[in-house]
Amino acid sequence: MKNFYHVCFTSHQEAPFRQEEDMGILFNCMALAAYSTDTLIIVDSTMSTHQHAGVFGESPGSWVRSARCAYTRFFNRKYSRSGPLGDPGFFQLQLDGFRHIEIAFSYILRNPLHHGQATTPFGTVHSSIHDLFAKDFCRPEPSGLITDRSVIRTFLPRRAEFPDSYTMGPSGVFTRGSVEQIRQAEAYFVTPRNFLFDMNRLSREEWLKIQDEDPVTAKRISLDIMEPMHTPEEVSRMLCNESGRNARNGYSDLTVCSLIDEEYLRRFHKSSVYRLSENQKDAIARELLLGHHVSKAQINRCLYFYNKL
Repeated sequence: MKNFYHVCFTSHQEAPFRQEEDMGILFNCMALAAYSTDTLIIVDSTMSTHQHAGVFGESPGSWVRSARCAYTRFFNRKYSRSGPLGDPGFFQLQLDGFRHIEIAFSYILRNPLHHGQATTPFGTVHSSIHDLFAKDFCRPEPSGLITDRSVIRTFLPRRAEFPDSYTMGPSGVFTRGSVEQIRQAEAYFVTPRNFLFDMNRLSREEWLKIQDEDPVTAKRISLDIMEPMHTPEEVSRMLCNESGRNARNGYSDLTVCSLIDEEYLRRFHKSSVYRLSENQKDAIARELLLGHHVSKAQINRCLYFYNKL
């Protein structure tokens, strides 16, 4: 039996994206996995260390495993790496009730704001948020779309199967508008104005209380329910980030990875961060910490330094 689910998979110990294009490749893997497992992606948001999605299907686990395995093969091949990528397992939450689903989708789309990576939920391109009510917000139609299946195949693994409805942008990434169920997502927000209201409102009691309108006994959807891997203190910080005043001013993970890959790898004549010796990693880590004031957690994650700092 098919149901709605909130799904999240993570990679907190090792940066899963070293370049902007990597985030696009993950979405391609998600799109191909959705087709092969008969799963519908409704909304999603890709962050530097994790992926949130609202899906409709029988077994979200098969979709997650298919997408992650395909992406891991790409990542390992590109960066001369081996072994599994990311934290073991994944989180899933079955969603029941119109209001419960609306609020769960809102939390998924608001993820960049909660994690302090943007001052608004619209601060990342790797999200469904820009496709919802696009015409109502006068967003331009995407240009340079690739619809020729033979051309699309040049950007995908051999034997990849995909429907004719999938289209790609000029960078070789499937468009969310062609892959995801955007109209269905819009139906849960009803109107563009209500959508904007949900994207900007604070997670207060009245927002939680409207879920009681649903004729279901499901537990209220809240940020701590959507982010079960985080401590109460971390969830409190996420709620504070809803003001939009606490966006990080330091380096992003992609910036740190780019600094490592473009400057330090050349210095040590290495083709990948995974080919550095521990002594070389130690020297880079100290420069990042003292010269660039990068946080220890970020250094460990982007340098894959086994949490030695």
